[in-house]
Amino acid sequence: MPILTSQPEATDTTVKHPASVQRPGGTSIGTHAASPGDLLPAGDSLAPAPAPTPARALALDALRLLRRLRDPSRRPQRWSQPSFGREIELVRAHLAPLRSRKALAASYGREAFHLSMDDAARNDPGAVRLAYALRWLELGAGEVVPIWPPIEVSAAR
Repeated sequence: MPILTSQPEATDTTVKHPASVQRPGGTSIGTHAASPGDLLPAGDSLAPAPAPTPARALALDALRLLRRLRDPSRRPQRWSQPSFGREIELVRAHLAPLRSRKALAASYGREAFHLSMDDAARNDPGAVRLAYALRWLELGAGEVVPIWPPIEVSAAR
């Protein structure tokens, strides 16, 4: 039995696509007219972003540290104080037995200081955060370990 086929018809430009119906809010399907305010109920505040995992937080701290070590003008004033350097070395001595980034991240995750970090903590991290970031860099495969203390501190002693 022969199969009969019909020729394709030309597209009629006057016919509307069935999906071009109006949506609630006045925009049609397929458009991007909604603003972020339309997606949230009025009066609700945004939830704070979740804290990064310990490994991610350490990597971010290490990146900030490297940037500061490359540019002396970005370093906080207290980095040049010998007492601050001694604090960092004390914490680094405690972290020295940790032989992997996984172990370091687990230790970091148990610390309470990293749970909430405001802009001040990002701009001027404490000795413990710096020591963890330095150890993270030391344990990295094939990465150049930063000079600590910074060159200006070494010259001042």
